[in-house]
Amino acid sequence: MIRRPRCKVRLWRMCRMGSRIGILLLLLATAVGCGGRNPETVRVVIAYPLGLDIGYDMLHGAELALDEAGGMAGDVAVELVVFDTSDPEGSPVSPEMEIQAAEAAVAEPLVVAYLGAPTSDQARASLPILNAALIPQFSPAATWPGLTKPGFGPGEPGVYYPTGRRTFFRMAPSDEVQGVVAANWVSFLRAGTVTVVDDRTAYGSGIAGIFELQASDQGIEIVGRYSFEGREPDMTQIATLAQTIVAAEPDLVFLGTSLGTGGAQIVLALRELDPNIVLMGPDGMLQDQLISAVGVGLAEGIYAINVSVPASQMPSARGLVSNFEALYGKEPPAYAVNSYEAMNVILYAIERAETLTPEGVLDVIAGLDTFTGALGTWSFSPAGDISRAVFSGMQVRDGAWAFVRVID
Repeated sequence: MIRRPRCKVRLWRMCRMGSRIGILLLLLATAVGCGGRNPETVRVVIAYPLGLDIGYDMLHGAELALDEAGGMAGDVAVELVVFDTSDPEGSPVSPEMEIQAAEAAVAEPLVVAYLGAPTSDQARASLPILNAALIPQFSPAATWPGLTKPGFGPGEPGVYYPTGRRTFFRMAPSDEVQGVVAANWVSFLRAGTVTVVDDRTAYGSGIAGIFELQASDQGIEIVGRYSFEGREPDMTQIATLAQTIVAAEPDLVFLGTSLGTGGAQIVLALRELDPNIVLMGPDGMLQDQLISAVGVGLAEGIYAINVSVPASQMPSARGLVSNFEALYGKEPPAYAVNSYEAMNVILYAIERAETLTPEGVLDVIAGLDTFTGALGTWSFSPAGDISRAVFSGMQVRDGAWAFVRVID
């Protein structure tokens, strides 16, 4: 039986007039029902795409961390303000909805931190807004290197930091590392010819490009390089592309995309033409929802990169795994673990901040030496990148994602 969190939840809806689409606002007053409420209260904004199962997984990870802390960071009561950044009439990972969440965070005087922008395109949209207000931002999953590192896109990363101070912290290693790891795994699988596809997003095209360069350096022949529009998938375009790819008979197809930007559609089109075609995706494809979207039979055998190892294989995450499974009936996926860890860092910083302001919390995070939690002991670089970089290979086996091996 699934147990719900101890703390009460309040829910109401906020809509914008005009052309903007209404967004869902949930205020989880976790201090209510979790003991006494201290006069000092701060809020943390969470902006996740709740149109995807992984969005709820990440929310549950953050909610669990706060629940375990009794809704408090030391003597300070902490409330979560949660925005759904899935557009019900468009992209399930909408940059436009992300902008609305960031603007609302800046307008709310009690907000001291922001947990969100799980995709790179969403991070590109919200980062400058939040940086202008010096609100520390944690992403469990935005992996485009240019968000923190130079040499990947025009003006990056400076264009995202109008204050000149780094406020963005990511809990997953960036794509220049993942792309190399993916190519190494393809080489290990002895695939001699590969077709590379991307969805024209920052995440998809970025990791596909890095993978292609690394694969070529390893002597893997790239027999096709294609793109499709992932934000608004055109099934006619995808069907034509799938026919071209299958006709070339590559040993493997690397899909630079995610579930929210056409990943399920391109998998379905390819596997309907050839159920045995070998497919590999990056971490954005590693979702249970992909299996349900394309069907167990057509999903069987798909490979994906995990930006961690399964939580059940991390001794440091045993408590999290036990509590998450008791609440939600499954092992926490990697991004839920990242979200949980990020919330604990935020609580740590709030408790130690000299002033209960975004800048006060940022000062603690920027001065953080190491942190020990569910991910083990790790640190942030001055640019905001997590030091931890452990990857594993996953594969759909008997209708579920299964751990294959640690890859490097």
